[in-house]
Amino acid sequence: MLGSPDDGVPVLRTPAARWRSIILPVVILLAVGIVALLLTGRGQQTEIQGAGSTLAQPLIERSATAFRDAQAADDPERPGATGNDWVLNGNGIDYEPVGSMGGIQRLSDPEIDFAVSDYPLTADGLKQLAVTQFPIALGAIAVVHNVELPDGRDLRLDADTLAAIYLGEITRWNDRKIAALNPGVPMPDSAVAVVHRSDGSGSTKGFTGYLSAGSPRWQSGPGTGTLVDWPTGTGAERTGGMIEQVRDNAGSIGYVEFGQAQRAGLDVVALANESGNYVRPSADAILAAASSHDWSGKDDYAAALGTSDATSAYPATVGIYVLVKRDPEFQQQTERTLGYLRFLLNDFGSGTEELGYVPMPNAAAVSIENYMAKTVTSDA
Repeated sequence: MLGSPDDGVPVLRTPAARWRSIILPVVILLAVGIVALLLTGRGQQTEIQGAGSTLAQPLIERSATAFRDAQAADDPERPGATGNDWVLNGNGIDYEPVGSMGGIQRLSDPEIDFAVSDYPLTADGLKQLAVTQFPIALGAIAVVHNVELPDGRDLRLDADTLAAIYLGEITRWNDRKIAALNPGVPMPDSAVAVVHRSDGSGSTKGFTGYLSAGSPRWQSGPGTGTLVDWPTGTGAERTGGMIEQVRDNAGSIGYVEFGQAQRAGLDVVALANESGNYVRPSADAILAAASSHDWSGKDDYAAALGTSDATSAYPATVGIYVLVKRDPEFQQQTERTLGYLRFLLNDFGSGTEELGYVPMPNAAAVSIENYMAKTVTSDA
């Protein structure tokens, strides 16, 4: 009899026994699932994860939202089909603004699919990290200040005078060197409060590159880099810290990405270019600066954006680069990442401009697409 313990088939009669009969299979299933997840790694990971430049943070975050929305919209070519197979959790793309240097360092993390930098890696750096890089937009390093000037008048500075400020040699806003560059503009008799980035930053590399190009003393001293030994000034962490320091302290001067400077309401310096003209950052001035650059990718985009001698060029123009892994182990995630990057490169032009960046010129975008197809996920 089935209900009798005498026929060798015990019957679960107690509550504890019944509870074990329910819980034990669940625990086993969970354990198997966890082991399977550990064994397969990111095989089923559907979120794209990036890290890097704070200069490019608004561009990445806004374009990621637009890409998610575009993928979620109905496709008229496939009635009844909506969305995308990887946008499962409502986010799709997660970006950590840890600075260009931080993003490049994080590429060694299997969870990170791409990094964004305000400067290109060298050929040796690309080989060492087994990554490929390409530009996705153009931007500008704006020198910003908190100095009271007459309405409609820009503060004008050249690289040598700006270097003297950051070397600690010019300490008052009415210094004769500043006054000579700004004839007819009354400069206040107040202290200059220098602000610089304290973290590794592509913005710092772009800014110090401008100083080095126009000031032999700066070039032979602090030089160009993502981190330099600043002779004077207050350190600020990330772009947000720089904006806060300049905005909240009268007499201060610093540097941030142009679009973010605009949105923060900061006053922007007109910088002297190679032709001796004083130019504010703008889309036309940024394009003029990049007009002679070779975007073919024959050097793996390792050459930094050179300074153009065009009369209208903004001299502190920078390229915004994305780095992705070439290892076939990460090919699935890299292909998903490239889908987003192609959208940013080709379909987000108006959004790029609204944020204060400049889309890649059409001919450059075609070259970059061809470069992607030839190099990404190929043998390093």
